[in-house]
Amino acid sequence: MDPIISICQFKISSDKEKNILKAKKYLIKSLDNGCDIVILPECFICEYSLDEFKKNSEEIDYQNIKSAFYMLKKISEEYPDSYIVSGSIIEKEVINVNEIKFYNTCFVFFNGEVLTKYRKVNLYHINMKEHSFSEGDVLSPGDRPRYFYSKFGKIGLGICYDIRFPDLAKFYQENDCKIIIYPGSFNRITGPKHWKILQQARALDNQLFVLSCSGACTFGSSFESYGKSFMISPWGDVINETELDREEIITSKLNLDLIDVTKRKLPIL
Repeated sequence: MDPIISICQFKISSDKEKNILKAKKYLIKSLDNGCDIVILPECFICEYSLDEFKKNSEEIDYQNIKSAFYMLKKISEEYPDSYIVSGSIIEKEVINVNEIKFYNTCFVFFNGEVLTKYRKVNLYHINMKEHSFSEGDVLSPGDRPRYFYSKFGKIGLGICYDIRFPDLAKFYQENDCKIIIYPGSFNRITGPKHWKILQQARALDNQLFVLSCSGACTFGSSFESYGKSFMISPWGDVINETELDREEIITSKLNLDLIDVTKRKLPIL
């Protein structure tokens, strides 16, 4: 069985409520068109900014009807046969009255339930004259990889900067994942040079499919996202891709037999 994948790329603003409504619109459009798996961008609830993370964060709350989490759960209940990969939201965890932690978290929903959640393990850190950023100033790292069982096989999860760490992708390959999904938000400096080629490298190294979903290219915000979302085959080919700054949904059916075909051609694993 081969999955139909939809990737939703859209611009993310400073208005959380509008971002949630936009994500909902893109999810419904994708699911109405019959996709099996739909993917949202990293941090789709707010601009990718340290100043925005805390104030837009969410606890896991099944009752807060204004939350992104509630919206995702309700859409999953309405489309119970499809998998919703939530890109990521900033998750707030209250440890005690004196300690609160924040995570960059990807939730996967199916049939109205959370199948798994992946907290970004490798937090973004860059020091350049043109651009510097450290997620660790606000966020805590996750402590383990996560994959989920689907009707199409196992699917691994990473978030953006995680793609630079081949050991994470290797873990998923060694655990028989057929696909790795990376919601992302590469910046406009490293994005043009690294984003696509890193996805191709992870696909080629592990002979599996790599999917990414970014917010559309933004100019003038505190963090200028590069944009571009991809579907990459085990042979490193681009199956589908978005335009740089276009708000759009791309949809393709993955031929999972290509994994075994690739392994027979190049028996490196």
